[in-house]
Amino acid sequence: MQKRIQELDVLRVLAMLFVATFHFGLQYVAEGIPCFNLFCTTVNYDFGNIAVTLFIALSGGLLYKKYGTIGFSEESAFKEFYIKRFKTIYPPFWILSLYIPLTMIRHFMADGNAFFMGHPLKLLFTVVGFDGYIRQYGVDTYVFCGDWFVGAIVLLYLLFPLLAKCYHHRPYLTLSTLAVLYSCQYLIPAEYDDVFGALPVTLSLKFCIGFMLIENLDRLKNLRLVLVLALVFVVLTFVDIPGRINTDCLGAVAAIALFVVVLYVAPFLLRYKMIDLTVQKLATLSYCVFLVQHVGIVWAQMAFVKIFERMHWSFTEWNVMVLLGLTMGVILFASWILKRISDTIVKFFSRLAQSPRP
Repeated sequence: MQKRIQELDVLRVLAMLFVATFHFGLQYVAEGIPCFNLFCTTVNYDFGNIAVTLFIALSGGLLYKKYGTIGFSEESAFKEFYIKRFKTIYPPFWILSLYIPLTMIRHFMADGNAFFMGHPLKLLFTVVGFDGYIRQYGVDTYVFCGDWFVGAIVLLYLLFPLLAKCYHHRPYLTLSTLAVLYSCQYLIPAEYDDVFGALPVTLSLKFCIGFMLIENLDRLKNLRLVLVLALVFVVLTFVDIPGRINTDCLGAVAAIALFVVVLYVAPFLLRYKMIDLTVQKLATLSYCVFLVQHVGIVWAQMAFVKIFERMHWSFTEWNVMVLLGLTMGVILFASWILKRISDTIVKFFSRLAQSPRP
């Protein structure tokens, strides 16, 4: 059994927090509520890009560390890989997606039309986790939770055996080929920049960069390298670099720079028992937070707006910061409940499958 690398848990928690604060800021600004631009957007990138890049790189790197070098020559290894990915991804996603049939019933009772988002076959995209992903391309679906990230990570898991094999035998060629294909995507008209981060080549490149990062963890813990990349991160955060390269590329570079910096700093933080325990607890909730956070932010905001209206309070940037803390508490609590339910269901069916048949 491989030893857990705690420094990577710090990065996982950071990605989890960034995606929540990013969507929180977007949602409140969209409703015209004053909000600090804390962990939301910068002159070159947004923290949603940072969060997704970190999470994809971590997922790819850790999978490659466990499976990439042994390959899938044995059927048992191939089967084990996909069973574990299935148990991780789908149970919590399906549990949350139970809201969709309930909404269909409500629509049927209200206007006689259960299929309020169009053709019933669109529900198949929900079943396989691609409803949010294809919505990025302008297709209306019954998406409720997880946004486009679920479909993206499922796509990468399907591609993993191929990407791992290519990288294992020809790492530089694999990364170079993906980088060239990534660059070619800038030939796509700028009007489609909203989907740039979700394109398969973009995802695959970040996934394979994760292979390289985790494979070279010891080499990355170099003070000179850390200082250079810390400077790169600061420059990309505060110095406006014009052009379409800030569509996705600069955010990805900033994420990689932050990865190395946090990797170096994390051991010093983890010396404190309170931080160590907090990181351990939160890291296990990261995927569920990705599923819950957007819905939690919207629902919490609706509740806060009603409370403020009733109490005749005004929103300010400072009290919205308090609401951010309360919203994060709601998201973490809901994620903890979701994980407990999901784990219980998975364990139940696993025992059922292993029990001897008469």
